[in-house]
Amino acid sequence: MAFSSIYLILALLTAIVTSFVAMPAIIKIATLKELNDEPDQERKLHGKIIPTLGGIGIFGSFLISFSIWGNAASLESYPFFVASLFMLFLIGVKDDILVLSPIKKLLVQILASTEIVVGGGIVITNLEGLFGIYQIPWLAGVLLTIALFVILINSYNLIDGIDGLAGGIGMIISGILGTWFLLSGFSTMAILSFVLFGALLGFLIFNFYPAKIFMGDTGAMVVGFIIAYMVVQFIVFNHANPASAFYINNATVLAIALLIIPVVDTLRVFTLRVIAGKNPLHADYNHLHHQFIKTGFLPSTASVTLWAGNIWVIVLAFYLNDLTNPNVLFIVVLAAGFLIFPVSKFTHSLFQEKLGDTYSQIISKFKTGRI
Repeated sequence: MAFSSIYLILALLTAIVTSFVAMPAIIKIATLKELNDEPDQERKLHGKIIPTLGGIGIFGSFLISFSIWGNAASLESYPFFVASLFMLFLIGVKDDILVLSPIKKLLVQILASTEIVVGGGIVITNLEGLFGIYQIPWLAGVLLTIALFVILINSYNLIDGIDGLAGGIGMIISGILGTWFLLSGFSTMAILSFVLFGALLGFLIFNFYPAKIFMGDTGAMVVGFIIAYMVVQFIVFNHANPASAFYINNATVLAIALLIIPVVDTLRVFTLRVIAGKNPLHADYNHLHHQFIKTGFLPSTASVTLWAGNIWVIVLAFYLNDLTNPNVLFIVVLAAGFLIFPVSKFTHSLFQEKLGDTYSQIISKFKTGRI
């Protein structure tokens, strides 16, 4: 345990330093080659041209650190994991530079997900009573797990809309799962989780408001895939070890709580688009982070508020974990997720009303960099 902990610390530090050192070089190269994201009047909220290739640094620091310290050979699925990761990385880089059609990206995502699920044997075969479903056939489990990978890759991509949001949410998920893997004796998965945490921390230093670089589709797809891999491994490992001191009764619902921001955002925007008679895959200005900005939040406070909301729902799910009916817990978790925005909006309005001009002056100082 002590030996694994030393490796974990070294892996975490390697990921942080590698990511931190790589970002300025990537910013410089992307700027020189004009590989930037330009602002518009509709969906992109930044006010200046920003380099978009931060995902290269995240991917590189993750792979370097885990390859050195992760004892990857102990993971039977690792060759398929790396192959799938490279597929998403390459298609992400191409999309960030040349822009690909959504169909082409979706096909690669399905192929990469099928490879890790079928080749790597990472399959969910039990939903622990959620929706009244327990054991499910292997083929149904394969299809469900592939769908989960594809949905999570795209859901994580959808929340990458303001400075610091996607990176911070990824750190929360990887940090909590890494702690569970470590305490449960799955040291290799613990190292993998904390390596992602470190790679995102090094990136977030340059991505938090005002951002100097974005992760782009490269980073969003790579990180979304790694998070999906960790979540599925968490569900599978937990179900296989009911005698463990750290066994989670409702692991499937807890996984949803971990992913509550991308889950709620995806459900919300897809529902609104369908109601409006629009293509649910058509991009718009209705994401959670867009609504926070419309309400008057700064990008920084919007991101931190959504981080806090994610943590609140996770704590709630842990607290109610012993509920015998997983469907009740699922409803509570989902309702709590949908309450994040209205509660935050009410609190924000209350501060504006109570503090008046003082509040406006504070916000003005934040915007001009005097705080």
